[in-house]
Amino acid sequence: MFYTFFKQGFTHIVAIDALDHILFLLAIVAIYNFHQWKKILWVVTSFTIAHSITLALSITDILKIPSHITEFLIAFTILFTCIENLFLPKWHTHRVLLTGVFGLVHGLGFSNVLRGLFMGMEFSWLDTLLPFNLGIEVGQIVILAMLLCVIYFLRKYLRLPQDTIIKLFSIPVMLMSAYWMWERF
Repeated sequence: MFYTFFKQGFTHIVAIDALDHILFLLAIVAIYNFHQWKKILWVVTSFTIAHSITLALSITDILKIPSHITEFLIAFTILFTCIENLFLPKWHTHRVLLTGVFGLVHGLGFSNVLRGLFMGMEFSWLDTLLPFNLGIEVGQIVILAMLLCVIYFLRKYLRLPQDTIIKLFSIPVMLMSAYWMWERF
């Protein structure tokens, strides 16, 4: 059962129907370069801790927020991160805190997926929640590694300046998240 829920967590985060989470990760790392891996590590860690907390609280019914509100807020977190990337560079120093707060929202979204997976099954911290969350984390690491390789390629071989890369990633992601907000409202 551990492997089944690990696989479900991994599959969820890398699947096309998790595009909102993938684009959130893209928006998060768009401001960094490959050599800033320590900053990226702190940002991703804050996201992981935060979404793990709300995932656990939501899946155990301690925290209940309707999924349509959660999905709208997930789109908002993406939009706001892109706006910060483009127009609020002084806020970049607070990326760890901001991403942690936004991670709380994303954890609620992950819980909706996990809840659907074990309908009728008995909940277990070790057999369902832990492997699902670990699967999400491994998937995020894979996605982040790919995104950082793309950023590295754009900087090193195409010689694109950092501000161009930020715009190249943030503008389309911002437009997509605005559409999702409209769609989910």
